Amino acid sequence: MVLDPSRYQDTRTWKMTPAMIRARQPFFRRNMIGLGLLLGVTGGVYFYTYNFLHRDNDFADVPVPPISEEELAQLKKEYEVLKANKEK
Repeated sequence: MVLDPSRYQDTRTWKMTPAMIRARQPFFRRNMIGLGLLLGVTGGVYFYTYNFLHRDNDFADVPVPPISEEELAQLKKEYEVLKANKEK
């Protein structure tokens, strides 16, 4: 059979027996410390990579031409017309 009953599991519920819980108890603290270290290193790598990739500003050297007040008003009117057409 694929799932042979174990001495450390209850055959009815498949839960750990008290003997298995006692056998695993000395390793719990070290396992949690190891888990914390692994998650910390992984999180640090992801955080560093995310910040490194989002730090660049590719268009910082491209000059933005100044816009006059009349052009700005015209663009706002066009935007409002497009916005009103999309809502319909």
